[in-house]
Amino acid sequence: MQMRIRRRAGTSGAFDAPGTPGGRSVRRAWASMLRLDTTPHAVGLGLATGVFVSFLPVLGIQMLVAVAIAWAGRANVGAAVLGTWAGNPFTWPVMWIGSYLLGIVLLGEAGAMTVEELHRTLVRLAETPSSRVDPLAMLNTAGLLLWPILKPLFVGSMVLGLISGSALYFIGRRAAEAFHTRRQHQA
Repeated sequence: MQMRIRRRAGTSGAFDAPGTPGGRSVRRAWASMLRLDTTPHAVGLGLATGVFVSFLPVLGIQMLVAVAIAWAGRANVGAAVLGTWAGNPFTWPVMWIGSYLLGIVLLGEAGAMTVEELHRTLVRLAETPSSRVDPLAMLNTAGLLLWPILKPLFVGSMVLGLISGSALYFIGRRAAEAFHTRRQHQA
């Protein structure tokens, strides 16, 4: 049984920045997004996609990645964008440290990189000769130096992202179903 939620006329501005004149809170953005012509499954899947991507260390392109995955998976794109808000400057340190440590455990590596090792790696990266600008060589050097950090970070973030996204799928779907039911009773 696929329920559809119809968009009400006059609900533009759902993605105005909070704090701007006419801006909406997260709750109002969520309610506006639920009014779109979509199914509760698509809303839950979109939210799960956004939360999954918010765990990945892909700063600057999280929303683009979430939108691409949501579009390819026929999930609700607005819910995916909303889900990426789970990753923010306050939550990233906890998400990424947890992901890194989980990745080390899952990969069976010796142990976490110490602060001193991280400092040495970053200094070596900064001291890479830049007299000749060769972007591919610089990218290769950065990849080689940062791989011991990135490998466990990506493995751990995939696992924690899948777990969190799965939980948010059910929460988002239930919220969309409840919203739809409430709207039907009001009509």
